[in-house]
Amino acid sequence: MTTSDRKGPPITLCRYWVKPEKEEECKKLLDQHWPLFTKLGLVADQPPHLVFRGEDKKRGTFYVETFPWADGEAPKRAHSLPEVAAVWEPMGTCCSEMEFSDVEQIHV
Repeated sequence: MTTSDRKGPPITLCRYWVKPEKEEECKKLLDQHWPLFTKLGLVADQPPHLVFRGEDKKRGTFYVETFPWADGEAPKRAHSLPEVAAVWEPMGTCCSEMEFSDVEQIHV
């Protein structure tokens, strides 16, 4: 399926593998993440934005965030904004690894 075949806004599923000593810092950055993107008009209200915390025996603590973009150009715009870089760059130092997958919402 191509991006143009999807219905609704593009959605990115983000998984952040957090360094143990950086979890509090990462949580503070995640608290800033969504409000900033909302203020900048980069994200959609639906489907809802969700954040989950999990544990993996081998890889440690991770957070998963659903990210419904306002439109197909929003991710590109985000990468060009200094306000976004001010959150994303420190998030990168908090994580041992990050994974980003484009997904679609389905109704089962």
